[in-house]
Amino acid sequence: MPEGTPSAFPFRVEYDRTAQTLVVWKTFGNPPHQTVRRTAIPSLEALAVEVAIHRHEAFLQHHLAKSLASAAVQHLGADPGRFEAAVAALSDPTSTTPVSQILAGGAPPHRPSD
Repeated sequence: MPEGTPSAFPFRVEYDRTAQTLVVWKTFGNPPHQTVRRTAIPSLEALAVEVAIHRHEAFLQHHLAKSLASAAVQHLGADPGRFEAAVAALSDPTSTTPVSQILAGGAPPHRPSD
């Protein structure tokens, strides 16, 4: 997945020179019902823990996604190429083809550029 611009993510990381801490601002929800939470990470050790937690969660999420895709093919008879194309289309803000049409074969499979 391509790297997004910092403003494309619902978080930002800043360094507070006065307090000498990293500050993470996380935005939840959509306007007008947004909540912004601020978390200060006071030490290098705490930062290492945060990175480890996020990497572990990403590892688990990746393997869950892989298992779900496998189940779609094995148990629901999905075409692997079309299923991956449908997943890619959901991540592509320029895609206008309905996912059901991609899965059914009405649209050519989207080939990810990576």
